[in-house]
Formats: sequence, structure tokens, C-alpha cells
Amino acid sequence: MLSSPTRVPIAWIILAHVLGAAAIGALDAGKLGSAQLAMVLVPLFAATGVVVGLLIAGTERLAAGRAWWASALLRGAPSLIVLGPVASTLFDGAYAQTLPLARLLPFAVPLVGWGLVSLAIAGGKRFVGGADLTTRAIVILGCAGAIGAITWVERHLLATGYPGAHVGATIVLVVIAGIAVRAVAAPAASPYLAAAVAAAALGTAAAASLDGLADANQRRVLATYGDQGRDLVRLVRQFVDRDHDGSSPLLGGGDCDDGDPDRHPGAADPPGDGIDQDCDGVDASPPPPPAAPPKPVDLASWRASAPVQQVLERTHGMNVVLLTVDALRFDVLAPDAADRAEFPELVKLLDDSVWFTHAIAPASGTDVSLGTLLTGRFDPYQAIDTTLPEAMQALGRRTYSALPVEVTRYVGEVLPARGVDRAKPVHTDWGTDDIGDHVSAPATTIEGIRALDDAGERPSFLWLHYFDVHEHHQIDVPRALLKGVHEEASRKRHGYRALLLAIDHEVGRVRAELARRNLADKTIIVFASDHGESLGEDPRLLETHGKVAYHALVRIPFAVHVPGVAGGRRSDPVSIVDIAPTLLSLLGAPQAITPIDGLDLVPAILDAPVALRRTSRALVSHEELQWSVVEWPYQLLVRPAENFVELYDLDKDPGEHEDLAARLPEVVTRLRARYAEVPVVHVDRTPEGRRLREQQARPPQHRAPP
Repeated sequence: MLSSPTRVPIAWIILAHVLGAAAIGALDAGKLGSAQLAMVLVPLFAATGVVVGLLIAGTERLAAGRAWWASALLRGAPSLIVLGPVASTLFDGAYAQTLPLARLLPFAVPLVGWGLVSLAIAGGKRFVGGADLTTRAIVILGCAGAIGAITWVERHLLATGYPGAHVGATIVLVVIAGIAVRAVAAPAASPYLAAAVAAAALGTAAAASLDGLADANQRRVLATYGDQGRDLVRLVRQFVDRDHDGSSPLLGGGDCDDGDPDRHPGAADPPGDGIDQDCDGVDASPPPPPAAPPKPVDLASWRASAPVQQVLERTHGMNVVLLTVDALRFDVLAPDAADRAEFPELVKLLDDSVWFTHAIAPASGTDVSLGTLLTGRFDPYQAIDTTLPEAMQALGRRTYSALPVEVTRYVGEVLPARGVDRAKPVHTDWGTDDIGDHVSAPATTIEGIRALDDAGERPSFLWLHYFDVHEHHQIDVPRALLKGVHEEASRKRHGYRALLLAIDHEVGRVRAELARRNLADKTIIVFASDHGESLGEDPRLLETHGKVAYHALVRIPFAVHVPGVAGGRRSDPVSIVDIAPTLLSLLGAPQAITPIDGLDLVPAILDAPVALRRTSRALVSHEELQWSVVEWPYQLLVRPAENFVELYDLDKDPGEHEDLAARLPEVVTRLRARYAEVPVVHVDRTPEGRRLREQQARPPQHRAPP
């Protein structure tokens, strides 16, 4: 059966989609309360409506007069333009890669989606039929419901992840909005009017692309609070990013050379080379020289002194327990934190240790941070000859680890396993893979006790990674734990603290077990987090962690307990890149890993004179959307794709509310130059990126296990 060959109202289709798309742009700009953003977003959406309208009108004309099934398939074919790119990124996650047929899903989903869309179109055509007022009202209500459902999915299911799916949802909203406008009426629109409107939309969109978003504050507002407008701007920037460096010359993207991937707003700009790599208009000037590093002869003399030698002679044969807590923020245990006494075991451990209160993680994601911990390198994604556990093995220690399975999914299985005699997985997800559904801290401790049983009298290295606070948004927190901490106004923060209480109990169990075995005086304990966490207090921090590098996400607790060394607080700037060289120095083997980027913190731990310590230091954090440099007390944050820079004083403004970048340009320039001092870490969490990391993490051939 053939469908009736009707005349396709191309002009009205185009006009309807332009009107619908422009309305979405106006609503988003209205929510942001900015007339300047409206002048950018409305034209961009209107131009998108032109493209969508032309595409739909073209398929309508091609489909006219064909069999119903062929007509429906043709009309549904444009959905592949959205479904294809969305499906190609929707299954990038480490958990998604474990699904059955994971490699086929990026191809199967678009085909299935095309079929479903085609069936919906066929049914819709038959339903609309005579197009009476009741039918039109039903269609309009259906479109409104679909828009509401898509918006809900974006906010609650996709949240701050899946950028490709967000862009796809925005295009779908433009299509549905146009359908709703078309359902209101079906006038015989003039093709000249449609052409004029389309030309105006495209012309104003071109002007907005060239001149719009020149104000960094507009870019910040859109990137932080925008919805569909933010996604459409990102799509346009990506579309015109000719050199694929993540920055665009349009819409305030700031790329000063779109033919050179080494020149863009987020690039490292080595000072004095005569090239403006970071597109700020000038070549970076060398920063003032930092405080001179300790003279080797002075440091050697200090190390050779009797008090230091007495300590190091005792530590050379000690055991090592590395306690890491995933996603633990610094401020929860900070010296001035309210109710920190609710975590007595952790507070006692910190008070018994040398606590570095200015510790910054190398990323706000576990993969980069734990990779840095294991290698002692700023860039853990390179050929590594010796890892920290391998160095411990070479020093005659029996090595153990208890890591959550979810961690190895993201960090990789090869690097954490190198040099570990007995690696025990801890399952946090009994019911559904990758979804935390119970408190796993006791299981982690049990594996630690079993390791101590196995080691017996032999020296050992034990790494326990506690994961529960990472899962605060998934675990149904037991009531007993919730009652153990004071009730917070934020349910999310309350659950987070309650789960930290569970870890507090387990850290106490570990220390009690060491004491019971008479190992407390023979064991160095390192306590640290891999990164911080968002608890919903600031939309800039996104949903949990990763992607950006604000203070709450990268400042971490970090302490070293050395038996016989008095506890205390140090303000030396440090990172978990320093764990490996510090432990190896305490064990008498500072050259066990070479090369190594971290600093030996023994002078700080033993409270050496300030002249022998690196008290002035820039610490860099890399993330997918942002990089950061902390030179205490200042933190510089750069978002290359959005081309905006922020500067905060962490002592006076730890919440990072007062941006000082415009007032202190000399500090911005200095910290940009400091960023160029360390290697750039390319954070790639796609399946291909993980595969490459696994290959890179393999031990050298001459040391490959049999």
C-alpha cells in the first residue's frame, strides 16, 4: 500500500522548527538571567532549527508517495545523526565495557533506535490523520511530556556525565519543540518568509559565533549553570575545532591558532621561547626564582647527624601499612572542622602522625591519582620500570593489597598488581555490577588481617584501600552509622560522614591488630586520600568528582606515622607523588625507583630546618575539563574548552567564591609558567584510553613475570 502523495509544507516545517528551537534558547537564557547570553543562545538555537527543519522537510519530501514502511524508515533516518554519535560515547564507561556484547552496542543501539523512531512515526502519521483540534492537543501534550521526560533524564540519570548524550538530548528537544509548533497549526507559509527567517537565523548565529561569549564571566555562567545552551555551544565549538585540541576559535573559545594543536588556551606555555602557546597574548615570562633547593652538602650533613641516623636505622627494617580512603575530603578532618571528634580513630592517627595540611592530589579522579602513587611520577601513563610494590619486593618485603574491584576497573588491573604477592579484590557491589550496595570497609580490614597472618614475622608492605565514602550516593547507609554522626542539613553529606564513621572503626581495628601482634612500633603507616568529593554544595564541582579540579576535589588528608617520631602538622606543599620516595628513603633505599618525580619528605617529617625543605612548590592537578596549579595559598584553575581562568586564595577563601584573576594578573602569569614545569597528563577515560594504559603499564620485558 502506498501513502498518499501529498504536498510537503517545507516552508512551515522550517519555520516551526526555528520557532521551537529559538524558544528553547530563550528559556535557557531566561533561566540564566542574562540578556547577553540570550543574544548568543537564541540565534544558535534558531540556526539549529533551520538545519533540523531542512533535514526533516527533505526526508518528508523523499518519503512522500512511498509504501508506509519505506516512508517511515526514511522519515526516521535522520535519528541516526543523533543516535550514532551518542551511542559511540554512551558505552565508554568502565562498567559499560563489562556488559554483554559491549563492543556491538555502539552499532546496535542506533539501529534499534532508528527502528523504534520509524515505528513511532508510522503510528503517529496514522493517529494524526484528520488533524482535528483534539488530536492536535494530544500531540502538543505528548510533546510537552516528552520534553519534560528528556529534561528529567538529563538532570537525574545523565547528571554531569555523558556529554555526548546531553548534546543528543538537546538536538532531540529541538526536534520535539518543532513538532509541537507544527501541531498548533498548519498554515500555508510563504517560502519567501521561510527563506528570510532562515537567512536571519543563520546570519545572526554566524555573528554570535564570531563575537559572542567574549566575556569570561558569561562563559563561566554558561558552563556552570547552563543546560541545553551549554551543550549546543560545546557542539558548535567541537564542530569547528579544526586541529582537535579541545579549543575553538569561535564562541569565546580563544584558540589563537586553529591549525596548531600545541597552541590553545589550556596549553603549557614554556617561558622565554618566543611562542604564545596558551593564547593569552604574550609569551610567558619566567617566574621569580623559587627558594633555592637545599644544598646537597647541607642536606647530606643533616642526614648524617646522629639524631637523624638513629631514626633511619630504626625505620630501615620496618613494615609499611598504606591506608588510602577513596574520595575523602580534607575539610571533614581538618584541624578546625566541626565535629571532627566523631571520627576518633582517624583523628588519633592524624595526631600521632606528621600531618601535611597542604596536600594536593594530582587529579580529582582515582585513575591518575593512584597511578601517581604507585609510580612516583607526575605522569603515570608512561613506561614504568619499577613500581612502589616492586621496590618493596626487592627490599625483601612480602607485599599485599586489598582493592575494590571498581577501582581496578578504572585504574586498570596491570599497574596495581605489579609487585604484589597477594592481591585480594574487595566487592562493593553484590547486587549490580559497579553499583555500591553495602558497607565494604570490614571486608577490606579482614583481608588486611589475613595478610598480617600470612606475613608472620617477615617484613611486609600492606595496602588497604577503603571505598565506602566514594559510594555515599549509592549505598543505603545503615541506621546505626547515621545515628553515629550528627544529622546534617544535606542528606548527601550526612550519609558521607556516616560511611566515614565505618572506615574510622576499621582503621581503629587495623591499628589495634598491629598493637596486638607487637607490630605497632615496627610499622610505618601512611594515610592518604586519592582525591576529594563533591557533596552537592556547589554546581561547579559537578555530581561527585572527576572532570574538574576545584579545591574541594583535590585537597586531601595526608599523614605519615613513624614510630618514635612525634606527631605534628607541617605546611610544606606535598602530593601523593611523594609517597614512594619518602617510604623508600625511610627504608634505606632512596634509589630503588629511578627516575622519580616526587620529593623525599623525610626532612619535613623529622622537622629539619626550613632551609633544607621544599616549602615553596607548585603542585599541578590534571583533569578532563580543567587543570590546576596550587602555589600556596593561590590556586589557578584553567578550563581550556570554555577559555576561562580562575584564581583563588585558599587561606582566605577555601570555598573559592572570590575570583582574583582580574585583580592579580601577575599571579596568573606566574602560575601559568609553573604549569609548564611538569609534564602534561592527558586524561583519557575512553575504552581506547584504558586499553592503551593497560599496555603501557606492563612491566619491562626483561622483568616480565614467567
